[in-house]
This record gives sequence, C-alpha cells and structure tokens, in this order.
Amino acid sequence: MGRIIKTIHIALTVISCGIFMSSLIRIVVVWNSLPDNIGVHFAGNGEFDVFGSKNYVAYPYIVSVIALVFCEISALLSKKISEKGDIKIRTALRMLLDVFKLRFSFFFSGVWADCVIRQHPLNTNIPAAIMLIMFFIFFVFVIASIVIKIKNPPE
Repeated sequence: MGRIIKTIHIALTVISCGIFMSSLIRIVVVWNSLPDNIGVHFAGNGEFDVFGSKNYVAYPYIVSVIALVFCEISALLSKKISEKGDIKIRTALRMLLDVFKLRFSFFFSGVWADCVIRQHPLNTNIPAAIMLIMFFIFFVFVIASIVIKIKNPPE
C-alpha cells in the first residue's frame, strides 16, 4: 500500500505543479498583450471588484505557490508523526494535503488566472464544484484504504 500512496502523491504533485507551470508560461507569453489596467479580483457574484496594474496578475500565482509550499512542508512534517502512530492517519493527512494542493493549483493558477488573462467574469459555481470533486476523491481514497485494510489485515 505504501507504494500506491507514494505513486498517488507523486502524480498529484506533478499535476499540481504542471497546472501551475503551464499557467505561468501562458501569462509570460501573453504579458505584453494585457492591458495596463486589468481586473484582478472577483466579488462574490463573479464580477471584477478590484482593478489595478497588470503586475497584480501575480496574485493567483503567489497564492498557488504559498499553498504548494505549505502542503509540501506539511506532508514532510506528517512523516515526523511517531512510527508507533497510526499509518492510516499519516496517509489520510498526506492525501488530504495533496488534494488541497491540487485544488489550490487548479483554482488559482488555472481558473482564476485564466479569467484574469481573458478578462472574463469568474463562474461562481466552479469553486464549489472543485471542492466537491476534490473531497469526493479524498473520501473515495479513505474508503478504499479501509476496505484494503479490512481485506488484508496485518499479520
């Protein structure tokens, strides 16, 4: 089971970083075509509520980097939980952090940055849908872990 968890962790990290890097490359490519005064933040209804210099386009990327670094550091710290501690707790925590990492990367570097680049309103249903999908994936993982543990009890 440890190998599967490591593979899932690596896959989610690669996907999260891939979303971030591809969006960052996109912003570099379109930078000169962006207007000087650009909408950079959304109100609750999805319309822009903050306008500023195109330098503020860095906002979603800063949030993504902070989330990615926080989740990676937290995942590393979760390894410090005593070896006598429950492996299921460490595994669930690591998967939860990976899901959060993917969510932040997808929403801020993907959806938010795309809306800012295109200067389109943010569809307010997207954050809720992303959160539901991510938690569904997490709970499927937890249930699968429990089923595997029950079917293959430790000797």
